[in-house]
Amino acid sequence: MLRKTYIPLTRSLVRSYRAQYGFSTVASQESNSSDAVPDSVNDLSKPVHVRLPKRSPFMKSMFLGTVDTELLTFPESLNREEQSRLTKHAEQVRESLKPAGADASFNNLDALCLQGPLEYGGKQFIETELAYVSELMSEDRAAALVTLEHNTIVKILAQHGTDVLKEKYLQKMCAGEAVATSALYEVSSSRQTMFSTVANLDFANRKWTLNGSKVLLRNDAAEPNLLLVVASTKNMAQLNKEDGTVAVFLVDVQTKGVNISQTKIGSKGLSRVTVDFNHVELPEANLVGTEHGGAEIMTKFLSAARVQSSVVRVSLLKKILNSLTDFCINTKTSTGEMMDIEIVREQLARMASVIYAAESMIYMTTSLMDDFDSQDVEMEAAITKVFSADNLLKFATLPLQLLGPQALTAGNPFEGLFDDALKLFTGDESLDSVNFFIALTGLQYAGMHSYETIKKDRNPAMYPSHVLLKLFEKTSIEHPKKFANLQQFFHPSLDPAALWIEFSIVRMKLATECVLSRHGIEVIDRHVELGRLANIATQIYAMVATASRASRSYCIGLRHADHEVHLANMLCRETSEKIRLLAIELEKGPYITSDDDYNVVARNLFREKRYFFEHPITKNF
Repeated sequence: MLRKTYIPLTRSLVRSYRAQYGFSTVASQESNSSDAVPDSVNDLSKPVHVRLPKRSPFMKSMFLGTVDTELLTFPESLNREEQSRLTKHAEQVRESLKPAGADASFNNLDALCLQGPLEYGGKQFIETELAYVSELMSEDRAAALVTLEHNTIVKILAQHGTDVLKEKYLQKMCAGEAVATSALYEVSSSRQTMFSTVANLDFANRKWTLNGSKVLLRNDAAEPNLLLVVASTKNMAQLNKEDGTVAVFLVDVQTKGVNISQTKIGSKGLSRVTVDFNHVELPEANLVGTEHGGAEIMTKFLSAARVQSSVVRVSLLKKILNSLTDFCINTKTSTGEMMDIEIVREQLARMASVIYAAESMIYMTTSLMDDFDSQDVEMEAAITKVFSADNLLKFATLPLQLLGPQALTAGNPFEGLFDDALKLFTGDESLDSVNFFIALTGLQYAGMHSYETIKKDRNPAMYPSHVLLKLFEKTSIEHPKKFANLQQFFHPSLDPAALWIEFSIVRMKLATECVLSRHGIEVIDRHVELGRLANIATQIYAMVATASRASRSYCIGLRHADHEVHLANMLCRETSEKIRLLAIELEKGPYITSDDDYNVVARNLFREKRYFFEHPITKNF
């Protein structure tokens, strides 16, 4: 009884302290304020969003078994004035979309200036504001993706572009006169350079020469006016430790030597765009950032693009769920109402929990970007994309499972939603590559901070005392031990979720140590184990974001908060069991699991160059 009384009191004091001293930018009640922005307060008077000092990486630290408990409280990035401005802008967007539908009025929303600087006609939106408005505009998904990418490039240019670039392009980009897109990905690879697209600097005339080819996917027929191009600047063999390998350029498509071609692929409206650079000369001012700072800019761009594109995926998931719910309510079967069928209820409930988790991850990640100066969020952003994209494809097929072939008949609304889901899933980067990035980034961070422990694990004969200590450890993957009492950072009704989160973090730490100790630097080639580790990290972030959001909702008394708590406990319970099984497989290794067996089968396929097993009715006599 004392515990139940003490914890809510402690949490209320902590929240008050955070609000007063800067750990949270606004109180919960203020976030729901409907105060209108005075007419005299215009965009040009909008203050810069205040950021706190940088914190340690949130998810990367969990690979070490540590948790930044200050970030467990679901963030409230917008203060009263920012919330009011955003509400006012959102109402304007809704009014613009009402008369003729999203397709007819999308271009009249000034959507291309949302993250532009105020002095160039922009709105200076932070990531949280952009995500909220993007939800309203995501009915036209192709245009929304173009808009989000354009705004991210505008923000990058405003932060890292030269004065010449800003004066030449920012005004046009904010006005919608020039649309920008990224050109990051390539079909061919090079062993000599990081990218096959190479930029060389002529020191005599201070110009860059760009050669190579890039590919990108477009959901609309319109060609971009500007390209954000990533290119190698130095041969890998000539690099020093301090050297960067890539640089970023802003290229006008009208520049001599730039050739663009489109090829229709797959689903209707989807095109593969190939951009060839044939001795394209660029002035030094077109360099974005520094010659050796391209990796940092590319990381910033990818983090923002991955999170903001997830907003569009989640909006589509909501539309699929709402359409399915309406269909089930108004459909009868031979045994009664379709909504009374247990399997239908289970599938829709699972879909709702996934949408809730993805939505929570999006706004937790945008707040990390907005609230802390230069915060490391590359892993959180990658996790958010993987989670939303994986589940989009999974649940886009749910109408086909529940309705059968009629779900994809021409004219059926589910047919269009399924087609849109395939387009959103088909991105420029494969999800496997993003998963490898998540796992390797976490392993690299853990390896740098636990080097001595890993060295002792890999050399047991040299450190016998360390081996004995490991033998008598009281925690294991099967029986993890609590380390941080995370229950005190959530509402008491979420104690089960907090316990499962804590056990899952311990399991990820132990699995990380196990993988590093077994493989060392060769872990980079253990793709199956990397995939399992990335899956664990993804599921943990989903658990944390879901429980944190549900706790906030219950504490401030939001409508349906009790259902959110139930959903969070349900999701964390099921997810913790998935993590336990994944961690056990990592502990067993490739020979006790089926990993090595799959390698054998695959090698035989490559040797025979086909499916080589004999037909079932073949006789040997």
